[in-house]
Amino acid sequence: MDLSIIFATYHSEKILQKSLESYCLIETELQWELIIVDNANREETRRIVNAFNTKLPIHFIEKSEPGKNNALNKAIPLAKSNLILFTDNDILPNKHIVDQYVNYAKREPEFNIFGGKIWPDRTLPSWIDLSSPIIRAALGALNLGDENIEVDADALWGGNMLIRRCVFNDGVRFASKDLTVVNNHITGSETELLTRLQKAGNRAMYLPEAEVGHQIRDEQLTLLWLVKRAYKAGGGYAYNNPLGNMPSVLGMPRYLCKVIVIDVLKLLVNLFSFKKNIICISLMKISNTYGRLVQFYQDRKG
Repeated sequence: MDLSIIFATYHSEKILQKSLESYCLIETELQWELIIVDNANREETRRIVNAFNTKLPIHFIEKSEPGKNNALNKAIPLAKSNLILFTDNDILPNKHIVDQYVNYAKREPEFNIFGGKIWPDRTLPSWIDLSSPIIRAALGALNLGDENIEVDADALWGGNMLIRRCVFNDGVRFASKDLTVVNNHITGSETELLTRLQKAGNRAMYLPEAEVGHQIRDEQLTLLWLVKRAYKAGGGYAYNNPLGNMPSVLGMPRYLCKVIVIDVLKLLVNLFSFKKNIICISLMKISNTYGRLVQFYQDRKG
């Protein structure tokens, strides 16, 4: 087996249908498998997957423990390849992605981690500014340029990252801790894993050619959704960066208390611009900082 592709799915059957249709377009002579873990145990998901059993090399896993990380951890021991591509159920691979990753992994044996470009699959409203890092993070858009380059592992994102199986041989797995602010999903949990792997000496490479599309739903193009997403990302940041001995107030970093006050003042000024893109980013920054504060507080209580 040349490549194992793993993702968890949770509801979202329409999105899963479109993704599997995209996998059917892959062109390769190499052997690959698609391991799908149902994290909701729904009959609707089972029907969608079964419809593709004769078209794709699917291994379907049901009855996973709650949580995306638990789902991915359950799939890792079942992977038959020495190369594991982790992705999401709303990702659309390009038709050459199997060849791209396998060939680069053979060509660059000193690297254990690879990742590629992730870009929205649709045109976005003009008020959604993809030049803003906080917007790109919310919509899962990653573009580190058009050249193959070595990067810090945590610069890559979970929607499109390949890790050699040998990395997991000693029991390394995705963290199983749940975040208070995120319910079923640890926002930033892939970053936590990649950071650990880099500290252990694993090198990472960015491959722009290995590009995937990210399905953007209508609900994600609303101000409310973006603000909520920024809140969850803030909680994820706090999860990946423990407070330690940093000066704090009631378990929350003192500097963040100052940041949120400044951000609120900036929002009040930006409201008078009457520009939705500027107001959106201001609200997301406040929400992100608040998510950090909440998670730091909950961690300190725990």
